[in-house]
Amino acid sequence: MALYETASYKVIKKISKHIELRKYPTFYMATTTVKLDNKYTNGFSEVFNYISGNNENNQKISMTTPVISTTNEDSLTTSFVIPSKFENKPPKPSNKNVTITEVKDGTFLIMKFSGKWTKSNFDKYDSILLEYIKSNNYSILSQRYILRYQPPFIPAFFRRNEIMYRVVEEAL
Repeated sequence: MALYETASYKVIKKISKHIELRKYPTFYMATTTVKLDNKYTNGFSEVFNYISGNNENNQKISMTTPVISTTNEDSLTTSFVIPSKFENKPPKPSNKNVTITEVKDGTFLIMKFSGKWTKSNFDKYDSILLEYIKSNNYSILSQRYILRYQPPFIPAFFRRNEIMYRVVEEAL
């Protein structure tokens, strides 16, 4: 039995050991945007405080995986997936810097890898996935998502990480 609930998905096609095409149902995330740090870990405490009870109901919410990040020049958006038991009614955050975002159901291409949480590592696997996307005529509909499944105290070689893009379903 898994320690944490993981965002649900269905593998549509296993392309290689590291690349999959997945279908995700609609899910919700608690999200904050902060200044980018070189380990992509800023913002964690704000969304952690939300699940620890800093919300309108003072309700503790179970931790889930993955932690999802996106970047934009010098900012980092860090998000926790809201557990499925909340369906479409997660409690409102008390902190104005935390928002609830809906990710609509869709098709995503992902690249799985292990290793350190560094810009160079993320960019390395992003390049491989982008080359696959380009050579197979997929159209990207989202920015790059970085997914991290383990806490930072887990040795890097044991960490499960992913790069993910929403793609046009017609390309399938």
